[in-house]
Amino acid sequence: MISQIKNGLIIAAGKGTTRLKRLLELKPRVNLRSMNTQNRNVSNQPKIIAVGHRGTKKFAPENTLASHEAAYALGARAIEFDIRCTKDGHFVLMHDGSVNRTTNGRGRVKNLTLDQIKLLDASIGTAPEFAGEKVPTLREALRNVKGRFIVDLDFKGGPKNSAEILANILQEEGFASGQLVTIFARRHHFKMLQSLCPQYALRPHYISVKKTKILSTTFPLEIMGLRRLSFSFKAARAIHSANLHLFCNNMGFSDNERGYRDSVNAGALFIQTDHLDKLVPYLEKLDLLQTAMLDRNYQPIDIHKT
Repeated sequence: MISQIKNGLIIAAGKGTTRLKRLLELKPRVNLRSMNTQNRNVSNQPKIIAVGHRGTKKFAPENTLASHEAAYALGARAIEFDIRCTKDGHFVLMHDGSVNRTTNGRGRVKNLTLDQIKLLDASIGTAPEFAGEKVPTLREALRNVKGRFIVDLDFKGGPKNSAEILANILQEEGFASGQLVTIFARRHHFKMLQSLCPQYALRPHYISVKKTKILSTTFPLEIMGLRRLSFSFKAARAIHSANLHLFCNNMGFSDNERGYRDSVNAGALFIQTDHLDKLVPYLEKLDLLQTAMLDRNYQPIDIHKT
C-alpha cells in the first residue's frame, strides 16, 4: 500500500526542500471480499465520518499538511489536530510535549518560540520525499483544510486563557459558523475550555454512565468520545441515551475490522483510526461512508459547493 501511495505522489524539489506537490485520487486497495462486515441492520443508520488520527501518520509525517492531504485522498472527512502552545503564544500541531520524536530538534514546545519550531524538519522517521516538511501552526492547518474537513482539535495544553485564544483563531479563520468543529477536552482541561461550548462542540471522553448523565445535563454537550479501552455497548447506550453523538476512537489493538464492526453496531457517527486504508473500504462496503463534510448541525455539506 505504501508503494501505491508513493506512486500516486508527484514530488517537486525546490530550494533544497522536497515537498508534496499533488496527491492523485487515491483509493485504498484491500480485498473487500475477505472482510467480515456482519453487522446489525444498518439500513437506517446515518453515514459515518472517517476521522484521520493526526492526519494519517501511516503514510505521511503526523500532524503536517502532507498528512492532511493524504488523509483526504484516502477518504477522511474529519481530521484530528493535536495542538500545543509555544513559548510566545502560538498554537502549533504537535502530539508530544517535546519536539524530539517527530523533528530534528530538541526541547519542549512550551519552551520554544514559533521561530525556533519553524526551523525544524517534521519528517523525521518518514519517507525521503517528505524531507523539509514543517510543523504547521493551527492557523496554517485551518486554512489548508477549510471547506474540506470537519476539524477535531485535540487540546494538549496551553495558557489559562487558551479558550479565548482558540476562539479568536477560529473566528478569524472563518470557523465560527458553518462547518463543524469539535474540541477534545480532557477532564483536567474541561473547565478551562468550557466557555467554547456551545459555539463549538466540546467533546469529553466517556467516564461512566453516571458522569455522562451529569455532564449532559450540566453543559450543552452534543458529542462524546469513547476510547477503545473503555468500549462497551453499555457505554455506547449511555451516550445515546444522553442524546449525544458517539465518537469512537479505534486506535491501538482494535484498529481493525473487529473494532470497526463494534463501532458501527454501537451507532458511531465518527470513527477515528490510524488505518484509513482499512476503515474507508470497510464503511464503503456497508454503504456507510460519509463523503461529505458536516455543518454545525451535523448535516452534510456538499464540499464541491463550499
